[in-house]
Formats: sequence, structure tokens, C-alpha cells
Amino acid sequence: MTLRALSLFCNGSHEPARECLSNGLKEFEFRSPFDVRMTAHLASIQIDLGLGLSAEALEYRMEPILEKIRRKKLAWHTTWALILRGQARLSAGHDEKAESDLSEALRIARKNADRPNFWKASYWLGRVFEQRLQYERALGCFRVAALTVNELAMDLEDDRYRDPFLAQPEVREVVARHERLRNEVGKQVRHDIAAMSRSEKISRRMLNALNSIGQKLSSILDLDDLLRSLLDLSIENVRAERGMVFLRDEATGDMRLACARGMDRESLDGVSSFSRSVIKQVAEGHTLLKVDVGSDPALSSFKSLVIHEIKSILCVPMRTHGRTVGVIYLDTRKAAQLFTDKERTFVESFASQAAIAVENARLFGDMRSENTRLKRDITGRSRFEHLIGATPVMQKLCESVSGVLNSDCNVLIVGESGTGKELVAKAIHYNGPRQKKKFVAIDCGALPENLLEAELFGCVRGAFTGADRDRVGLIEEARGGTVFLDEITNTSPALQARLLRVLQEREVRRIGENMPRQVDIRVVAATNADIKALMQEGKFRSDLYYRLNVVTIEVPTLRSRRDDLPLLVDHFLKKYAGDPPVPKRLGSGVIEALQRYDWPGNVRELENVMQRLLVLTPGIVISLDSLPEGLRTAAGLAPRNANGDGNGHKTGEHVMIEDALRRFAGDKAKAARFIGWNRQKLYRKMKGYGIPADYGQGV
Repeated sequence: MTLRALSLFCNGSHEPARECLSNGLKEFEFRSPFDVRMTAHLASIQIDLGLGLSAEALEYRMEPILEKIRRKKLAWHTTWALILRGQARLSAGHDEKAESDLSEALRIARKNADRPNFWKASYWLGRVFEQRLQYERALGCFRVAALTVNELAMDLEDDRYRDPFLAQPEVREVVARHERLRNEVGKQVRHDIAAMSRSEKISRRMLNALNSIGQKLSSILDLDDLLRSLLDLSIENVRAERGMVFLRDEATGDMRLACARGMDRESLDGVSSFSRSVIKQVAEGHTLLKVDVGSDPALSSFKSLVIHEIKSILCVPMRTHGRTVGVIYLDTRKAAQLFTDKERTFVESFASQAAIAVENARLFGDMRSENTRLKRDITGRSRFEHLIGATPVMQKLCESVSGVLNSDCNVLIVGESGTGKELVAKAIHYNGPRQKKKFVAIDCGALPENLLEAELFGCVRGAFTGADRDRVGLIEEARGGTVFLDEITNTSPALQARLLRVLQEREVRRIGENMPRQVDIRVVAATNADIKALMQEGKFRSDLYYRLNVVTIEVPTLRSRRDDLPLLVDHFLKKYAGDPPVPKRLGSGVIEALQRYDWPGNVRELENVMQRLLVLTPGIVISLDSLPEGLRTAAGLAPRNANGDGNGHKTGEHVMIEDALRRFAGDKAKAARFIGWNRQKLYRKMKGYGIPADYGQGV
């Protein structure tokens, strides 16, 4: 609705856009999320502003909306609201208030790398300066807006999207106004040059250079390149021998050396000591010109100037917005080329323009760095989209996974049952260089030893009873990919010896065959057991452990990251919503109750509980009464009445096992596979919870 209205508005259909949005707000406002409602209200104000809404009326409508979105800390909406109010205030002639709104919008957009609102705020701030006849400041804002628009267009690789974007009236206006003002400022610069020419203060050669200097400085947005060009142009046109540019450190306020030409390390150290006093004086806004250094007792006391026989010095501040952003320092050792008022006038002529260029380059650099950082963060999160969580332990887990992606080293994943060890193994495989090859997962506890050995290594025809044909083993099948050995501690010592040879020699020998076969695989193993205790008991080979344990990654339990529960619950609500999806949500107090439970079965238990709640809960709200009794007890809730579901004080894991057995009519193999266990583990758990062996049969 909102997008359609704005589309109509951008195409000039203002009244239809207004009607579309008004009808949508009447019908859907109270059924829409808060941020969607605020978007629609801001779009309505933008459309009314285009239809001539007065600044007073806009401020009256905007005040409660802006207060709400500030309270909710909606950065994107706040930026848009400030831009709209800035436009209205500018049209009403309140340029100071407009500048305040647009400057704040610019800061928020830059902080959040919000490039669409960043160029709009820059553009309208340029309109404020243009109205004040501050053309250089306006040109700087328009240039940043135009460059940001071009950068956004370049990100759209498909011409089908790029061309309509650039064809938008507002985008065309930004580019056109930038070009028009650049030409007008160029004319003014040429007029100033002509005036200086008549006053005969600078040479014809310098006059010819000023215009090209302005164009070069305005076209460079990389700060380092800008400073090098600035220094080279200064040295070349005033015939200096050496030069430096100092920039103000925003954190400390001190002037720090940013670029130098024609100086060795010793010279730099010497000038740095000299600069502490002189550069500080120039930073206050006063140009320093010393035609003859030797005649000035204050300067001749500096050893570095005497040793290097400096004859003349020129220091010019670069000022913008009433503050000094940097200092240009030039000197010469040739008596025939002493600096005069002519050189000072020339450098002062472009110093303010250089200051604006430096500020724009810094601003653009900060924006690009923030954008890169946010892209990197988003990319990092999306790479491990199945590792859901934002707590410190999950961030540490993702960092550990990232550290082993580009290596072929063996990895041992440890953690309790149900924590997601196989998901970690898949994240390592599908984000690494082997992602296009197979990922083969093997549950080492799901099969008897003789069958597991045949599954892993393969066999030749006639090797044992039932081997009626040659068979490729899973390790050989994973050639070029990753083998995931789940529950590796369930293997026998004999099988561990064969696995050790695979890790050492990277070769397998099928059962009944003498010829080894080379395999190129990466091995990732996992266990929920105390592997060191098993080594001490002689149940697990230490040499195999050290081969596997190149890198150990520990997967955290769910109880150690309870703050991730809302994210996990939301994921499972969407995953098991059905087809077609039936959205359900948690009622009051449910998430808090889930966070008080210890989750012995970890994420797997949570997944099963959420799936059960979605299936058994009528309506769209999952209330506290829907929770299993074990969860209710852990949450400190009163037991349900006799009309409950009959689960008594069973834990979530207990209920999960019974649900799986009922689902598959007592079939242990299918129930174990559904839960993610092997049959032996299911039998152990059934015995521990006292569940009859025939439970679920006949259901």
C-alpha cells in the first residue's frame, strides 16, 4: 500500500497517491505493526507536502509521530521524518531550523550507513546553503549527494533496475543541481581570479593553475589521494622544495602530520618539534609567512631550520565552517625563491576550498567504512544462517567456525546432545573451499560394528555373506568433500585403528580388497561424551584423538544462552507454521517460562516442544496452559487441572520421546531417526524414563 502510493507520487500522480494511502490507513492501520504504521504516516506527510502542506500544519502532524519513533529508536524513520520537516521549514524560510534538522538526519544516516536517506539529507542541506548564497558549502553537499546516488546506482548490477532508479525525478534533480551549481561556482572562481589578476598580487602562471586546482580537489574523495595531490600542487605552483599537510585529530584536537614531500625521517622529526609551536599558532587561523628565517630570532633558535638551511617558510590554515581542519606547511632553501605575499595569496586562495574537500573526503570515507563494516557483518551472519543466536557464546562459536573455514585441518566438535553439532559441521563444509563437493554424515552409533565398517570403507563382492556386489564406502564417496563422523566415541578400538590410518595416510581399503585407494577428504568428528575420560579407561585411542583434535570447537548448551531463546522460538514458529502457513504467536509470560527451563535436550528438545505446541494448540496464541507440565514446574507455575493433557510432571525430553513413539506407532528406528538419536540411545532414555517397550504400538 505505502509503496504503491509513493510510486504514484514519484510519477506525479499526487491525488491518486493520497487517496490510495488514505484508504489503506483506514482499512489496515490498527492491524499493522508499529513500524509499518509509522512508514505509512510519514509517506502521507510526504505526499501532502508535495500537495502544498504548510510548514505549520506539517509540524503539528509530525510532532507526535517524531516523538513516538524517537522513543522506539527507529533510526530509519527518524531520519526520514527529520528530512521531511527540514524541507517544510526550508520552504517556510526557517533556514536555521531546517539546517538543524537536516544535519541531525545526516548524522543518523551516516551512523547507520543509510545511503538513501544520506543522499537526501545531503541534498536538502545543500539547498539550505544555496538559499543562504553559501555556494561552496552547497556545492560540497550536492557533490556528496550526487556521488552517493551514483554509488547506489552502481550497486544495481541489472540495467532493468538501475535505469528506472536514475530516471526518478528526485534523483535527476540532484545530479542536475550539482552540475548547475558547479558551473556557477566555476564562473565565480574565474571572476575572482580575474580580480586578483588586476591587483597583480599573483603571477599569470598561478592564475592559470587555480582553476585546475579547484577541479582536481573537488573530484577526489579518497583522503590520502587528496592530500598527496594538494601537497604536490602547492609545491609545484609556489616553487617550494618541501611540504607537509597537518590535519586536526578529531579525538584530541591536536594537529598531526598526515602527508609530507621532500623530507627524510630526520627532517620530519626536526620539523615536528618546530611545528608544535608554529603550527599551533597557524591552527588558530593566522597565516604565517617568514620571508627570511635567518632574520627572525624566534625561528633561528630551532636547530632543524638552521641545520637544513631553511630560508623561507609559509604556513596557511585550511578553514571551513569557522574551524581549522588542517595546515599547509611549505619551505625552501633557495635564496632566489623566497616566499612573498604573492605565494601567500595564491595558497590562501584555494586553502578554504581544500578544507571543504578534506571534510568531504573524511565524510565519504567514514560512510564507506561504515557501509563496508555493515556489509561484512551482514555477510558474516548470513554465512551461518542456521547457527541462530546473538549471545556472546554464539558469537564466539561463529568466530571459531570462521577460523577453520579456509583450512583442511581436522576438527573435533564437542557438546551435549541436541546442541547442533551437525549444523556446525555443515557450516564448516558449506562455507569452505569444499562446498561444491559432498557432505557425508555418518552416525557411528547407529549401526553394529560390522555393518558400520562396511558402510565406512565399502566392500568387494564376496567379502562376506550378503556382499553380492562391489560397494563404495561413504568415506570414498565423499572424495573431495567432508566426512562428518558423529558420535565417534561409539566406535570400537578396531574400527578406530582403521580410521586412524585414513587420517594418517588419506587412503581407504575396501573390505576384502588388498589395494588401498587414495581419498581427498576433510574429517570433522563430533561427540557428546567425555572423550578424555574414555581415553583413560582405554575405550578411545589417544593417537586417534590427537589426530582429530587439531582444532576443538565447543558448541554451547541452550541453558548457557537463554537470551537466544526468542530468536530460536521465532525460527521454529516460522519453520513449522504449516503449508499453507498458519502464523501463531506466544502469549504473555510464555517466553519467560521457557527461559526458566534448563533444556536437558537442548535445541532439539526445544524444536520438538515448539512443533508439538504448534500442532496441539488451538487458535493463534500459545498460552502458558499449553506448555508441558515439566516446563510449567520449572517456570514455577501451578499444575494444570484434571482436564490437562495428562503429562503429569514429565520433562520436555520425556514428552518428546512419547510423542515420537506415538507418531510412528511404536517403531523405535523411525522414532529415533525423527528425534536425531540412534536406537541404542532411544532405548536407554526409554528405560531411564520408565517408558514401556511397546509404548505407541496400535496407536
